[in-house]
Amino acid sequence: MNCGTTATVVLLRDGIELVVASVGDSRALLCRNGKPLKLTTDHTPERKEEKQRIKDSGGFIAWNSLGQSHVNGRLAMTRSIGDLDLKTKGVIADPETKRVKLHHADDGFLVLTTDGINFIVNSQEICDIINQCHDPIEAAQVLTEQAIQFGTEDNSTAIVVPFGAWGKHKNAEVSFSFSRGFASSGRWA
Repeated sequence: MNCGTTATVVLLRDGIELVVASVGDSRALLCRNGKPLKLTTDHTPERKEEKQRIKDSGGFIAWNSLGQSHVNGRLAMTRSIGDLDLKTKGVIADPETKRVKLHHADDGFLVLTTDGINFIVNSQEICDIINQCHDPIEAAQVLTEQAIQFGTEDNSTAIVVPFGAWGKHKNAEVSFSFSRGFASSGRWA
């Protein structure tokens, strides 16, 4: 089986702590005081410890014509669920975990996103876009639509979970990166 997926799971424990587990490049982000707090780190061949595990397992890292690294010239991630043909080359499904205490007076929301959003909308823009919305459903819709308008070439999925400071930063201005076309061009070419 040479197909796979990413996964990011967040558990709200006792209403005061987030327990995050991730595999691949789907992300979790907490908006605290209007600023993004990354709860996950992408599992890519650029990460030193990830690259070393691939090499130690007999795999290799190859770069495409756009300078993007891939495990054995094929997979852009070093951790995934599935991709069984690359498990002997160091691609693992073990999640990276993190625990974060919630600050209900400061934390507006948690957002889970797929790479179709992550690679075209930066973390601060995600916070700013969601902060302009009236409710989490609208926020998820607006965020995914914005990624599509920016030209994403991958699936765009978002889940928004409101916390105590929801709406507190509603007047924040949304600023956009004008270099996005250059940074994201060819990501899936």
